[in-house]
Amino acid sequence: MSAIRTWAEQQITDRVDPEHGTGWQLAAAPLSDGGTIVSLVCSHMVADGSGMVAAVRQANREDVGVTAADLGPQPTVLNALVEDIGDTVGQITPIVQWVAKKAAGALSRSAAPESPRTPAAQPHRSDVDTRAVDIRARNGDSRRWSPPYVVVELPAEQWRATAAEWGGTSNSLFIALMTAISEASGRARPGDELRWSLPYSERDIGDLDSNSTKIIPVCVPVAEPGDRDLSRFRKASKSAFVDFAARQAAGISTESIPLPLIQMLPDAIVAKLPMPADGAEGLCSNLGHLPDDFVTIGGVRARSVAARATFVGADAASARRLGGGSTAWAAETDDAVTITLHGMDPDRMSTDEELRRVVEQVLSRWNLTGRYW
Repeated sequence: MSAIRTWAEQQITDRVDPEHGTGWQLAAAPLSDGGTIVSLVCSHMVADGSGMVAAVRQANREDVGVTAADLGPQPTVLNALVEDIGDTVGQITPIVQWVAKKAAGALSRSAAPESPRTPAAQPHRSDVDTRAVDIRARNGDSRRWSPPYVVVELPAEQWRATAAEWGGTSNSLFIALMTAISEASGRARPGDELRWSLPYSERDIGDLDSNSTKIIPVCVPVAEPGDRDLSRFRKASKSAFVDFAARQAAGISTESIPLPLIQMLPDAIVAKLPMPADGAEGLCSNLGHLPDDFVTIGGVRARSVAARATFVGADAASARRLGGGSTAWAAETDDAVTITLHGMDPDRMSTDEELRRVVEQVLSRWNLTGRYW
């Protein structure tokens, strides 16, 4: 592990705990060969990726001075009570709507004549050979495994040229790479179909919500190792976004259980709720080209930005229950596209070195070369 990664790992501490401590932690350190590394750690309870970017941009403004007027009127018991009632109404509204839709759906099904149910479309994938994996799982020590990860920095110009050459975009190239990593690690075979979860931010200017992200599922084909065509990935992504927009316009919720309801339930009950089983292989979170007022601090522009979410307490047993897979984040600056990838399959992605070998193999399919952190 490089010195940069070692230092960055040390910034993830128990102090970042919005319930009992602080929700944000900013740190910086000089590099021996010149330059500076900056770390910003944030609890996901406080902000999602777009919220973190928005917070940095707000703090980076020239007129960041805060006055008493910006903090609003002096708090009183009455003001607090009114605000709490307003917040409660706002939280309960989507819950009531969800319950009403569930009740209406149940009534319509009971009134309608019995008819065969059409199962929801699921990605199709072959039965990969799991004999060696099963042995490894039985012999492995779950307490010693933590999700391995790789950070690779790719020249932005090379990345964009490759995406254009093979009929894709930055996002479709990213999804294609992730799909190829699943194939190269033995999780899928050519001809299969994988479903990826793509975060999509609905954050408006001035939006103060902690999390304004929706998840868009996209199903893509698993190609042969020599197939570099990105047009199918681009078409599948476009279709998924169009379908998502149509569902949003029609008022069809994409959430199985409203988030406000989950927030109101005790932890003991939430822990027993069934995990959503949508067949997703993992997460592909593309932050896109980061704005100037995010990558520039004190007049100095960042060459590269890496983003990731950590998995506190994740062990091999919990990863197996969730089905393994991988999660990745891509962030683009003028100079680089930096991808951070977590392997969530403890039996095929057990160490950083093992995961890096797979990443190197897949990047070479598109003649991409990167600098590893």
